[in-house]
Amino acid sequence: MADDKLIVLNDRAPQEMVIAQKVNALSKLFQLKPKTLELVSKSTQHQGAEPGTFRVTSTNEKFREMRAVILFEPVEQREMYKKGVYSKDSKLCFSLDNVQPHLRAKNPPALYCASCPMGDLHWEKYRAAKAKGIEGEALQAYLPPCRKYWHLFLAARDTQRPYYFNVKGASVKPFEDAMQNMADLFQMIIQNAKAEIKAIKAANAKAPEGMQAPVPTLPASVADIIWHISFTMYSFQKNGGQFMVGFKDFAVMKPEDREEFGTILQDFIARRNAGTIQSQEASEAEEENAAVAERPASAAEVKQAGVAQQNAQIEI
Repeated sequence: MADDKLIVLNDRAPQEMVIAQKVNALSKLFQLKPKTLELVSKSTQHQGAEPGTFRVTSTNEKFREMRAVILFEPVEQREMYKKGVYSKDSKLCFSLDNVQPHLRAKNPPALYCASCPMGDLHWEKYRAAKAKGIEGEALQAYLPPCRKYWHLFLAARDTQRPYYFNVKGASVKPFEDAMQNMADLFQMIIQNAKAEIKAIKAANAKAPEGMQAPVPTLPASVADIIWHISFTMYSFQKNGGQFMVGFKDFAVMKPEDREEFGTILQDFIARRNAGTIQSQEASEAEEENAAVAERPASAAEVKQAGVAQQNAQIEI
């Protein structure tokens, strides 16, 4: 009898409600979850993690290098932890747009990132201390507690698997320098597109009515062409210091490969709009819940990094 009552109740439910509930359940069940990729630090305490490699945090899969494609524009972000402690509970403030602290930031020191005394304004104290001759671990203490980093949504060139990857710390400067290589290729792509459009328009002017070829449009933003380019990510050190991300071998993909990645990109966009792709925030929260906090670098490691590393950090 109890089973009969359940059937009757389901029969009385509006069809639209039944369909909506089914779609919602399936979207959660088959949600696309890009893996989180990290560069393993010297001080890692994660079991099985190898310093200097790229590690998939959920599977411990590792790569020495990765041929990658950035699918969306890099996003400038920030985060601040309690001194010497890097865990979910010790994150005091963070921003996913480098404009304002996130609504869930525990203890934001300012309303806007640009006016925060713990952020880029803190570099003035670092430079003043450096000018006074302060070095080593003492100088490290003057680094801004809140540091910017770049968030990337990229895909492996060979497998096309999507990853979230954050370029942090001393890797920020090499990344920003490498993006100038991207800018050169952007210019080349745009110039080639202009030449193609000019040629098509000239041919269309001579073609019979109804036989004209479609005229492509010029890229309107970085987002339109950043996924046309592949490159290799690798890790390196300076003077035995911390591992940093390097970028090399930038190249524009062939038309057939660009078409394939364009299809992948449109699928990701559609999934984002439908809410069936896991967001960066949800992905990182999931990883943080399972994470083991890493110990901070020791005084000996900081000293070993040397002045060369400190000079690189000052330009971040």
